[in-house]
Amino acid sequence: MNIRKTVAFSKNSSNLFFHILTQCNLRCRHCYINPEQHGKNTLPLSTVSAWLAGFSDKSSRTNIIFLGGEPTLHPDLSEAIKLARHLGFASVTVDTNGYLFHDILSKVTPEEVDYFSFSLDGPTPQTNDRIRGRGCYEKCVSGIREAVSKGFGTSLIYTVSSENIHALPQIH
Repeated sequence: MNIRKTVAFSKNSSNLFFHILTQCNLRCRHCYINPEQHGKNTLPLSTVSAWLAGFSDKSSRTNIIFLGGEPTLHPDLSEAIKLARHLGFASVTVDTNGYLFHDILSKVTPEEVDYFSFSLDGPTPQTNDRIRGRGCYEKCVSGIREAVSKGFGTSLIYTVSSENIHALPQIH
């Protein structure tokens, strides 16, 4: 299995996992963020900007990872990405389930986003969709292909559970 590290976790860098909203379009079986407990909150761009600026003094050693919920649902995601790059963060990553991966690729460039990290919990629709919902595998794979075709870096997030551990060696 050929696995390549994307965002490095080291003593010389920091990783800022920034939940910019709690809203999500899926109901994955393993997810800890749900509307009953966390609501459907979206941070306004002014709040996102203030937090990014607050961490910008350490930005050259800090990797920023935008997540949620589903960050592609945030109406100002592209502006937040551009600001993070402008502030000098070491790397910019967006974690996504890939289902609504519709227009973000036309709003940002590969120079602004180091990685789109796609949540894919199985090498087949049968395994993945049992965890994430029907049609999620095809939507996610389509989003990965589109991102790669436009020159974006991509990576996978594979949440291991008893429902998919058997399929882990099949992920490439």
